[in-house]
Amino acid sequence: MSARQQLRIGNRRLGRDRAPIDATPAPPVGETLELARERKGVDLFRAERDTKIRLRYLSALEDGAYEDLPSPVYTKGFLRNYAIYLGLDAEELLERWRDEMESIRLAERVAVVAPPMPIAAPGRRITITPALFVAGLVVLVILAFVGFIAIQLLRYAEVIPLALTRPPNYFSTIDAERTLLEGTSGPGATITIRGPGSPDSTRANEEGKWAREVPLARGPNVFTITATDPVTQRDSDDLVFTINRPFPVASPGISPSLAPPITLTMSLSSPLDGAVSTDGNVVVSGITSGSRVTIDSRFVPAATPAPSSSPGVETSPSLLPTPAASPISSPAPTPSGSLAPIWPARDLTIPESGAFSETLAFTIGRWELTITAHGTGVSPITETRTITVSPPIVSGVQIIINVSGRDSWVRATSDGVRIPGLGTLSDGETRTLTATNEICLRTGNAGTLQLNLNGLDIGFLGRVGEVGSWIFRPGLGPEPTEDPC
Repeated sequence: MSARQQLRIGNRRLGRDRAPIDATPAPPVGETLELARERKGVDLFRAERDTKIRLRYLSALEDGAYEDLPSPVYTKGFLRNYAIYLGLDAEELLERWRDEMESIRLAERVAVVAPPMPIAAPGRRITITPALFVAGLVVLVILAFVGFIAIQLLRYAEVIPLALTRPPNYFSTIDAERTLLEGTSGPGATITIRGPGSPDSTRANEEGKWAREVPLARGPNVFTITATDPVTQRDSDDLVFTINRPFPVASPGISPSLAPPITLTMSLSSPLDGAVSTDGNVVVSGITSGSRVTIDSRFVPAATPAPSSSPGVETSPSLLPTPAASPISSPAPTPSGSLAPIWPARDLTIPESGAFSETLAFTIGRWELTITAHGTGVSPITETRTITVSPPIVSGVQIIINVSGRDSWVRATSDGVRIPGLGTLSDGETRTLTATNEICLRTGNAGTLQLNLNGLDIGFLGRVGEVGSWIFRPGLGPEPTEDPC
């Protein structure tokens, strides 16, 4: 309490009536405010509503939590208004608040005293005692053991290397009954060779080099080599390569009965029988001992008419619509800028390696591929594959119409709503139609409309001069309909 406050008693001063001085310290500002509010008979919520001062600020004033209050300028205003509201002397409370704030600032000042400088202790010399020597030796043994275990774990985690140096390529042609295989691996590794003959094995020398002579049969010889670590007994990754031993060709003047027998072989790696393509492209690849391969394709007609199905449900390949014409006998014409046409019969010349690969494009439907290998002086061999081309499974329907050959009249609806701006389309004109559930398309010349359905080229809609209507739904090919659209 300041001297001014100690001299004040109520609203009177000592100089006027000389009343005795009350030496009892005045209570804190917050306690004075709280007692005055309780005498007034109001709570903090009522005080907040009457004074327009936030409840948290009134509570901070009564609790003396000045750190929760805003800047001193606002705090003085809050204190003055609250004191007037409670019927207290605002100027006296402001004086007491200033004194309390000054006391807090003085209490927060901490005297910083430089710590005394420590007295430097004399250095101690390390003395190697027998106990310290034994402890160090034990630590070294433990570290060596841990290092050994770590090295062994790393060694067991590693896979022994294996490489082939002869022949240098993973597909080679060697015309000999036997050939020498050479390579590198880990020192002392066991090399296991599996090929046309019985499994054979050898061992790598101290430098990791190994060699083994193996027999060769006529045609492709596929070898698989594995290296086994002599310590961990772990196998390396398999090393697979092929050596092709060509079949002999009978010389002029030599009787065929005197020539060694020739065996024609063919192994197809693609396509798998029953494969399904959603982009129309099919890769035919494999390896053969023949000199020529032919690829023929035949459309397999639908067994039953295509029933209607719900949008988004993929139709069975046998229920897809039959194209207007087979691509083998008369490939449909392809306008400039359209997708690749359907391949007719293909005739491939086989290189010395015996490997072949050809990419063909087909329209929607089921197709039967006949792959035939031919050789000199031997009967051809044939393999058959059946593949299905179906539209990709997408949400919605998109048709790109390309008019080719001559003008064509076109009318269409999208989800039952007529699509404007169609009518007679000129040769070379392109239109794009979209729908959520279905598109109904009617034309007066189906053989001039080349369509792309959801990114897949499905060729011409029908025959030249054909008049009709077709329904297109998600995941399905075109379905003929009697609906005039």
